[in-house]
Amino acid sequence: MSGRHGGVQRLLQDELGREIPYVHCFNHQLHLVVVHAMSGERAIEDLFNICKVLYKFTRKPTVAAHYQGNTLKRLLEQRLTGHLATVQIILKSFQDIVKLLRHVENSASFPADLRMEAAGLLSRILKPSFKFHTQIICKILSLLEPANRMMQSEEMDLQTAVQRVNTVKVTQELKNTHTDQMTRLHFKHQTECDLLEDM
Repeated sequence: MSGRHGGVQRLLQDELGREIPYVHCFNHQLHLVVVHAMSGERAIEDLFNICKVLYKFTRKPTVAAHYQGNTLKRLLEQRLTGHLATVQIILKSFQDIVKLLRHVENSASFPADLRMEAAGLLSRILKPSFKFHTQIICKILSLLEPANRMMQSEEMDLQTAVQRVNTVKVTQELKNTHTDQMTRLHFKHQTECDLLEDM
């Protein structure tokens, strides 16, 4: 951990009396790549911003008492698992969330600002694109979950992590080579078929 005051990096710097560069663990590197890639897409950034607002909204005591769905997870920038858990819960509890927002929006017992917030959230999550993006992100993050778990395991050491990362790189290179070869083979076959048809 890189905590400025009590993290491992700070403790080692104090013990050794010199600066130690901070190196992200492999799991955090994976998370940074995924978050960076997703944040490049405005719709995905909007999705996670809506998730953050929904989390805060459902945590308000007057609202929480009426919510029947699974508890939404707080999004932490450094935790990929929180992003996956959030979209999974939103998909699983979507109807409960809609029901809650409609209840708050239409109930005079809630203050006007809360009713307006509920109306705004409701209009955003009822757009077809919201559910579509939530499903896409859930699928992508689910595919990354095994790597995430593996990199966080207590048995994972630096040497094993480097070997696993290199294996993935080689596998990806082979896949790309295979795909390129198959594309060329398909094109060649298609060209030959076209020539035969012209005869």
